[in-house]
Amino acid sequence: MTKMRIGKALTGMAASAGAFLVLGATAFATTNGQPSGGSTGGAGGTSITLTNPLGVSTFPGVVNNVIGFLATTIAIPLTVIFVLVGAFQMITSSGDPEKFTKGRKTLLYAAIGFAVALLATGVTSLIQNILNGGAP
Repeated sequence: MTKMRIGKALTGMAASAGAFLVLGATAFATTNGQPSGGSTGGAGGTSITLTNPLGVSTFPGVVNNVIGFLATTIAIPLTVIFVLVGAFQMITSSGDPEKFTKGRKTLLYAAIGFAVALLATGVTSLIQNILNGGAP
């Protein structure tokens, strides 16, 4: 299989997975025939109760949640994938120093990316401490 065919196959799989996630989310957006969100219905006025899905009400809390999600849920699997890709490149280099160097760089960049993701979790608290004048 050529690289172009593999790329097209991966793009097709990613598009299919994305469409499945989007369409699947809309399919589960109703509960017992009622729109989700706690609609009580009624003749004259309707009352909708929305719950906070993030569990925080401040902007720094939202930023901490998003960065925490990215650092754990996204960064760890991506790091594992790129470490495996780099190791595969090194193993299949067949003695070619250029291919071996490419695999080594992939491993290095995976480690650097993971370190940046871990450091990003502390950056928000550091900025918050600086803006608050060191007060907790």
